[in-house]
Amino acid sequence: MFRMAVGHSDDIDFDAALDAVLEQCEAALAGATPKAALLLAAWDLDHQRAVDAIRARYPGIQLAGTSTGGEMSSVIGYQQDSLEVALFASDVVDITAGLGRGIGADPVGAVTAAIAEARRGTTLAPSLCIVMPSIGLVDAARILDALRADLGPNVPILGGGASPQNPVADPAATSGLEFAGDSVIDGGISILLFSGPLDFSFGVETGWRGVGPRATVTKVAADGRVEEIDGHRAVEFFDRYLGSSVGQPPPIANPLAVFDANDETAFYLRTATNLDQESGSVAFFGALPQGSTIQLTVAATDEIVEGARASISDALARFPGGRSPDAALLWSCATRRYLLGTRTGRELDIVRSTVGAATPIAGFYCLGEIAPIVAGDVSQFHNATMVAVLLGAR
Repeated sequence: MFRMAVGHSDDIDFDAALDAVLEQCEAALAGATPKAALLLAAWDLDHQRAVDAIRARYPGIQLAGTSTGGEMSSVIGYQQDSLEVALFASDVVDITAGLGRGIGADPVGAVTAAIAEARRGTTLAPSLCIVMPSIGLVDAARILDALRADLGPNVPILGGGASPQNPVADPAATSGLEFAGDSVIDGGISILLFSGPLDFSFGVETGWRGVGPRATVTKVAADGRVEEIDGHRAVEFFDRYLGSSVGQPPPIANPLAVFDANDETAFYLRTATNLDQESGSVAFFGALPQGSTIQLTVAATDEIVEGARASISDALARFPGGRSPDAALLWSCATRRYLLGTRTGRELDIVRSTVGAATPIAGFYCLGEIAPIVAGDVSQFHNATMVAVLLGAR
């Protein structure tokens, strides 16, 4: 048996929201005892009160979670400034939580602490690791390297970055909040480790498509800024297609596709965060390796929304045994929410209609996504992407 019970409320009275969320979860559990909780909460809520309330209602429960840039569920749909909880119950799968602090100063130490804490709660072999780190404080590649080194090559790593208060409007806001156990911290990593006979699948799609010829990143500075593309100043690459960037903000609607070295059709996205006209360099949210093949991308609103359909459809097609999943988790990028505006809710609507009304859904808008480009590959750090994860017991 595997069950996910979801509660979600946007009540402006926080006590009323807490009560509603826990009552919704209790009803959906249908008598099952939860092992773990995933807490997803807007930045300006009282996170410690939410943690304390869940732990008081279910003493000893494993709890993990993060601050969000928007919340979505099968209960009340897409919301902002809301409170969401997913409870997990299973008689065959263990779900344990871990917390690592100070990820900016010591990413390896933070990851090691979080995984060690989660491993202490189970004797079963890990099947899947859900991660919610503060991304902007350190190169995401260092976090992923530490996770792979600790978990080994056979444990998929999926998740999304903890959201700062204004992830798109304020690029300098890089640190989100993480929850685990009884703690609420800033600038760490929270994980949920699923161990035992878990069935799962995932889909990773964007909706963006490449335009124009591909190019090569030919010079990267020590701090990660891209200085040259095809031997020319990096800003000229954007100017060639989008017009003069002088005095213009970074083109977040036109991220770069970064192609997999082993698959010329597979790519992850990198969004520019700063165009330096004096040096000609461009900063991106995430590393862009020297020698990598890139291409400018475009996407209309409908194409971005269709990325959500492709993500959940891919996950459904890969779910083991052709069976129906017991739960769905979603991570969508804050950039997608910003660009979709009033149509943001369409992403969840499409997922709900595709996966079916009987499948509970929990998800949030995050600061960067973590997932393999394709099943069986190592996890990458993504921008502007939708990741859909389906769960069930064997």
